[in-house]
Amino acid sequence: MALITLFFISYAGGSASVSFKWKKLLHPQIKLVPLELAGRGIRTGERLKDSIEEMSDDLLHQIGEELVPGDRYAIYGHSMGTMIAFELYYKLVAGGYDQPAHLFVSGGRAPHIPRNFPRSHDLPADQFRAHLKRYGQLSEAIFDNQELYDYFMPVLRADFKAVETYKYTAKSAPLHCPVTALTGLADNTLALQDVEAWAQHTDQDFRMFTFDGGHFFIHDEMERITQIINENLERSAVANRIQH
Repeated sequence: MALITLFFISYAGGSASVSFKWKKLLHPQIKLVPLELAGRGIRTGERLKDSIEEMSDDLLHQIGEELVPGDRYAIYGHSMGTMIAFELYYKLVAGGYDQPAHLFVSGGRAPHIPRNFPRSHDLPADQFRAHLKRYGQLSEAIFDNQELYDYFMPVLRADFKAVETYKYTAKSAPLHCPVTALTGLADNTLALQDVEAWAQHTDQDFRMFTFDGGHFFIHDEMERITQIINENLERSAVANRIQH
C-alpha cells in the first residue's frame, strides 16, 4: 500500500489523544494524524470554537500543513467529528485537494437527519450535568474529579452548541469517495436508520459496521476499528492502482 494519511477528528469534549493507541495497530503505510481542536489537549488556552463551520475551517488549516494537493488521505470522525468531517470534505475539495480515499463516520447520524433532543448547551449547570449522563462513559470519566469537571465544562458547552446549532445545507454534489459508517447497537443518542442514511450522501461504495457497545464503543473496539480501517484503505489503494 502506498503511503496514506489518516486524519482523526474526535467527539464532543474529546481530544486528539483518543486515537493515539491506534498507531501500533494501523498498517505501517497509514500515517495517523490526530487533529486537535482549539481549546483542548496541546491547544489548551486557545479560544474555543463553537460552530461546526469554525471547527472545520480550523482543521482545514491544520490539514494544509500536512498535505499538498495530490497526496492521498482519509478522514475518520466520531460523533461530532462526523459533522466536521462532512463539512471538511467540501472545503478540502474546493481548496484543490484530491477527493479523500475514504471517509469513516463513527457514532454519528447522517448530516441531514435532525437531532430530536432539546438544546442543552445553555442549560443551568445542574441541568447540563444531568443531560451529560445520557452519554455514559463521558460522564463517568469526569464527574468524580471536580478539577477535571471544571476544565471540561466550557469545552463541552462549546461543542454541544456547535452540534445543536448546526444547519445542514444540501450540497451541489454528493461525496465522491467510499463511506464506511460504524455505530454502537446500544447507542441511545441515535437510531440505526440515522446511521444508514449516510448512504444517501455518497455516489461511491457505502458499508456499515455495528458494535455491541454504546456511543463510546470507540474506546472498547480499538482492534476491530483499526482492522476495518486497514482493510478499507487497502481496498482503496488497490482501486487507485487499477484506475492509474
